[in-house]
Amino acid sequence: MNMKKNQLALAVLFAAALGFSACSDDEGVSMSDVSISATVNTTIEGLQITSGTYTFENVNTSAKTDVSYPTSLIQLADGLYNVTFIGKGTYSQNGTSVEVNVQGVQQNVTVSGGSCKLDLTAHVVNTGDADFVIAEIFLPGTYNEAGKQYNGDQYVRIYNNSDTVLYADGLVFMESQFTTTQKYQSVDPDIMNEAIAVGSVVVVPGNGTDYPVQPGESFIICDNAINHKEANPNSIDLSNANFEWYIESKQDVDNPAVPNMDIYYCYTKTIWILNKQGNRAYAIGRLPEGMTKEQYIADYTYDYTYVLQSGTVSKPQSKYKFPNEWVIDAVNIGATNEWQWNVTATELDMGHTYIGVNNTVAENIGKCVMRKVAYTDNDREVLQDTNNSTVDFTPAATPSLFAE
Repeated sequence: MNMKKNQLALAVLFAAALGFSACSDDEGVSMSDVSISATVNTTIEGLQITSGTYTFENVNTSAKTDVSYPTSLIQLADGLYNVTFIGKGTYSQNGTSVEVNVQGVQQNVTVSGGSCKLDLTAHVVNTGDADFVIAEIFLPGTYNEAGKQYNGDQYVRIYNNSDTVLYADGLVFMESQFTTTQKYQSVDPDIMNEAIAVGSVVVVPGNGTDYPVQPGESFIICDNAINHKEANPNSIDLSNANFEWYIESKQDVDNPAVPNMDIYYCYTKTIWILNKQGNRAYAIGRLPEGMTKEQYIADYTYDYTYVLQSGTVSKPQSKYKFPNEWVIDAVNIGATNEWQWNVTATELDMGHTYIGVNNTVAENIGKCVMRKVAYTDNDREVLQDTNNSTVDFTPAATPSLFAE
């Protein structure tokens, strides 16, 4: 997907004014009338939404209400809702009608007071050339034979979703600083619409053409590129991984036969373990041509404070940021029962996936999130990439390396 785009607002109105009176059902539940409008951010002139479905999910009850476009008014029980729109749009190009996918999401929408209005921002998805995508993320690790938590066997599989050779050289992998299961009252400055706040940034080595990846092929990045079965029969063999992230410390393990990723920044100086509870976002991207590690470190610090839901203000924090326009693919992960917000912009990911229903390693152990196959082009699988992890990923899946 190509994130470099101008923001051209094309208003698509399918609701009218406010001022509807509240009413109650027979059981005394307060109801409110909701009118809806949407704005599509796109560089495509003349695009019009033609069809689609709104899904209103009550945050507290998980009850879902589907509404077909172009409904102008709906009535909902008062409460907090996450709203998703998945639809189609058309525009004219050289006299020919072109159809595109349009999606949008708005989280934590309050419905109350008898009437309210929802202004939803939607995006056109998949208008850029196919590229690398995150195909699989294995976070929780395994238990050893004694039932103890085993470390070091986490991995991420990155897939060439295009029909041409791509090079892994310089590809950036990152973990978000913020968690999807703890939403702050506010963050100052709030950079989410321009960049991801990151706690770790690692980069595939190479001079540009050292590591070709064929169409429909994957490469593996991992924590420790060793055969973990030797120490833990419940684990996997990662000795053939393509790259490992290695922190130069006495606690970490280095396989000299497997290239190390370049650590641009990592919050830890000992061992970097991806969040085992599965409550962060992960992304891949590329730096602009010519940008060095030193320039990134110097120019892309992120100094901020946040306010907890309790009202407590944090001490000054300092991490890094990765601009949205450099991002190729992003995945938000959060336990079903404890997810509170996405920690990336909606243009990067309009949904989220999960490893477990609850935020515990015990429930997550031995599971991953895995991207779905959209279709097959001859012998090449094309993975689903709509910038919506809710529909693009199979949650709580069996990691592919366990099947080998």
